[in-house]
Amino acid sequence: MRVLELYGNRLEYLPDEIWSLGQLEELDLNDNLLRDLPSGIAKLKKLRVLDISNNPIRRLPPELADMVKRGLRLIAEGTRFHDGVNSSGSLGTAGTSAYLRSLNDAIQLHEAKVVLVGEGNVGKTSLVAALNEKPFVHNRSTTHGIEVNQLRLASPDDSDIQLTLHMWDFGGQEVYRITHQFFFSQRALYLVVWNPREGQEQNEVEGWLRRIRLRVGPDAPTMIVATHGEERRAELDYPRLMHMFPGMLRGHFVVDSRTGYGVQQLRGKLAEHASRLPQMGQALSRRWVTAREEVRSIARRHPYIKYQRFVNICRGNELPDDEITALANLLHDLGVIIYYSDDDGLRDVVVLDPEWLTKAIGAVLEDEHTRNEMGVLDHSRLRDIWSDRPNGLSYPTQFHPYFLRLMEKFDVSYRLAEDEHRSLIAQLVPYERPLLTWESTTPLANNVYVLRLICELAEPAPGLIAWLTVRHHLASTRRHWRAGVFLRHPIALYESEALLELTSSERHLLIEVRAPSPDMFFNVLRDSVEDLIRRRWPGLTYRLHVPCPTKFAGGNRCDGQFPLEGLLGYRQRGGHSYPCLNCQTDHDVTLLLTGFATPKLGLHSRLDQLAIDLTDVRSGVERLELQAVEASRQAADASDLLRRLLKATSIEVADCPRLFTLAPLSTPALRRLAGRHTLRMTLWCEQAGAHHALSDAVYEFEKPTRWLAKVGPYISLTFRVLKAGAPIAGAVLGVMFDEDRLKSIQHEIDLMKTLIERLPASIADQQQPLTDDGQEVLTRAEGEAARAIRALLQGLDPVQRFGGLRRVQAPSGDYLWVCSMHYREYDAGLPFVP
Repeated sequence: MRVLELYGNRLEYLPDEIWSLGQLEELDLNDNLLRDLPSGIAKLKKLRVLDISNNPIRRLPPELADMVKRGLRLIAEGTRFHDGVNSSGSLGTAGTSAYLRSLNDAIQLHEAKVVLVGEGNVGKTSLVAALNEKPFVHNRSTTHGIEVNQLRLASPDDSDIQLTLHMWDFGGQEVYRITHQFFFSQRALYLVVWNPREGQEQNEVEGWLRRIRLRVGPDAPTMIVATHGEERRAELDYPRLMHMFPGMLRGHFVVDSRTGYGVQQLRGKLAEHASRLPQMGQALSRRWVTAREEVRSIARRHPYIKYQRFVNICRGNELPDDEITALANLLHDLGVIIYYSDDDGLRDVVVLDPEWLTKAIGAVLEDEHTRNEMGVLDHSRLRDIWSDRPNGLSYPTQFHPYFLRLMEKFDVSYRLAEDEHRSLIAQLVPYERPLLTWESTTPLANNVYVLRLICELAEPAPGLIAWLTVRHHLASTRRHWRAGVFLRHPIALYESEALLELTSSERHLLIEVRAPSPDMFFNVLRDSVEDLIRRRWPGLTYRLHVPCPTKFAGGNRCDGQFPLEGLLGYRQRGGHSYPCLNCQTDHDVTLLLTGFATPKLGLHSRLDQLAIDLTDVRSGVERLELQAVEASRQAADASDLLRRLLKATSIEVADCPRLFTLAPLSTPALRRLAGRHTLRMTLWCEQAGAHHALSDAVYEFEKPTRWLAKVGPYISLTFRVLKAGAPIAGAVLGVMFDEDRLKSIQHEIDLMKTLIERLPASIADQQQPLTDDGQEVLTRAEGEAARAIRALLQGLDPVQRFGGLRRVQAPSGDYLWVCSMHYREYDAGLPFVP
């Protein structure tokens, strides 16, 4: 056996018999439940490809390092390791492989990050000094931003091992909290510090615990520390907090930094709980450690360095280029540096001092002029904001574009489309709700449908609307306020408008879309909300409800709701009508879920619906053959189908483009007789609504008939989606490409059609309709075909240039491979600052 595919079998462990397969070359373990990878893997001497993507793996065996050095290609997309190499788990396949190759001179590190949070003036900085056995300082100045110090303690398990704790002291001022969250980590120990003189409520003890849970998760190890312990008895309802935050709390401690009371006991408990963090004892190359310490030594004198200097330091410590990239990303993930290698405008600078960064962003958020301008920041003001700061920090003018771009990266601001010399700071928009366009027009226009959803949050998520405003700035209508934002899809052909708004409780987020076919934009926004919650607040739980559409006399709505999961399950079991228990009205379940009373079908059936000839649609204006509303509906449906295809395929293929055309070329007669075919693959830009072929991403190769039969299900599905969406994409691309280029794109699809017609008719029988419940899954045959295409493409393009396609993350959270022209929508580069 040379190839073994165990994809998607929910395996929790691997049987030992696998290690006896001495001829095995490829092992696919993608999408299982494996928590450990046994060292027996080393017995597979001929293994060339190992895919462990999408598994909850805690650690990788050391033997894997030697296998990677011998040329094993490790694929680990979507896998975050909890132990051992946990930090490298977020580096992707290339970074993890580089990390493993570096371990030939590895040493164990016993380091941890400790984050101190709490209100201002509660004594966090004095506590860090007392733990370091430094003298008490009366009237110590308040911390603004972040200060990082080190604390060294003996390991409770081995006195010969010294633990190094990096103490992150976060200022308590409200203005800095938006930046603090970017330095919270799942691999840290948290201290909530409070002053008993002001009481538990005044010190927001519960509030800080909620913030940690929101940002890190319900298992974040947290200690509560009361300062000024000899001045005032610490009255804390700890049992209640234990009940509210199960799995988080590691004890409540009372200290007095002035007298030293309780400090030694706290030192011991810090060592005890820090030693239990999973990264303790992590292996790291001596060369990597030396390079890291050299970078840290510079941080004591300079808040930043150029990336080229970082490279020179690493090369001076004998790190090859792939290890340099992996180390930079690892140090960013650990919070040692701030560096974004995937952003054109940011990759030249390495920030060494987080306080330097947080105070720069805080200065903008505090700017009174920008507040008075309803959050609109004129770039010409940045000299006044960032020059001659009272805190003594220096912000040279050449870094002003960098900071502004970094604020965009953090979803704090975005450049205004009508004037790129100004940006909107979403946290500073007005409180007053503006009049929305659809509120002045009643009733609904003909053939315009509505989809509504309520996202019920377990607790308020600070900054939710601001981040959604920035995320969807390309759909901005300039109607935004503190509690909501009104959007219009950037592709006018779709005629889709949307409202995202928090209710007065700040725990209910309304998503409402109105359009001829609302589910396309609606699904994008729903996915965006869920992705944002998962990424920003992993400890936040939420439920999704469909509100009852009944309107009473006078215009009031029924306040009944239907759980979304319940409706989906009910429809899957054949249910058609469901009553609202509030208004006692029966509702069409399909109408509640899709906005249409007629069934919205699965992917394949919807493709059949879109078989209407749209070849006359060539621009956003030239739609005379179809009524405007019908054209908009077709356009939205085609775009939604393409997105669903890419979303489904991302489960199978995460590390290369997924959209392409495949065309037959002339093959010599003898080769045809031998069952061989010469083929040309052309990769496509996956930009939503504007997908197109790339002339620089063309590969020619030869494959047997049996290979074509294997990949047939996926190329057939891809062809049908491209065929349905090509006229719509042509309408959008008409302003960017000339007629010849558009004809060549259509020609690629026509050539693919000739190839599809040669496939066995049985392939069509393998296509089963997908349900429309948000669970985009390919059929088994399509999944196997997609993985075969991935293997082909990675063999054709081993350096993964892909014709200049680059992977980006869309506002919905989906990953797309886009061309350089569309890449600018995701990375606009450095802004101009006068």
